[in-house]
Amino acid sequence: MTWYAIRTVPGAQKPQREYAVEPTSLGKDGRPRGKGYRIVPSLNPNMSAVERALSEAGYVHYMPAERRLVRDRKHTDLWKARRFAMLVGYVFVKGPVDFRALEPVPGVHSIVGICGRPMEIDLLDILTLRSMEAIAEEKFDRDARVARKTIRIKSKKDARLKKIVEKLERADDLVVSLDVVAA
Repeated sequence: MTWYAIRTVPGAQKPQREYAVEPTSLGKDGRPRGKGYRIVPSLNPNMSAVERALSEAGYVHYMPAERRLVRDRKHTDLWKARRFAMLVGYVFVKGPVDFRALEPVPGVHSIVGICGRPMEIDLLDILTLRSMEAIAEEKFDRDARVARKTIRIKSKKDARLKKIVEKLERADDLVVSLDVVAA
């Protein structure tokens, strides 16, 4: 099996935004309140839009990605773990592929090739990317440990920050927590 590189459209490597429909609660008369449903947006941070589209189309793909700590916009003392593509604009597809059927997949711009033929990517190059991904993950783990330690020290001195950290820990949503590092 060989790997092929494809170009993605701008923005396709960002996290996939999903929308779920939830029913609303019933009123005293037994009928649904309001329209009877509400649309709840959510963001899947572990998969990009192009990865999801390729999976749904049945393709085996690989997008080298790294996680980084990004300062939270609302609470500037906290950090969020975000996933970024290592090779912006490129995703790899495995195996013999019908390239004409691959082009209309959402998020795919074109297939990287030479003289009209798709360019094969050596397996050693893919393994090199995976080792770079592992190195980036180790760096993320170190940064997350330092950030977690720093926020715990700061929260001991700042009552406002301590309340925020306790609230996020109760909700299992602490930005730099053990479950984020282990994932």
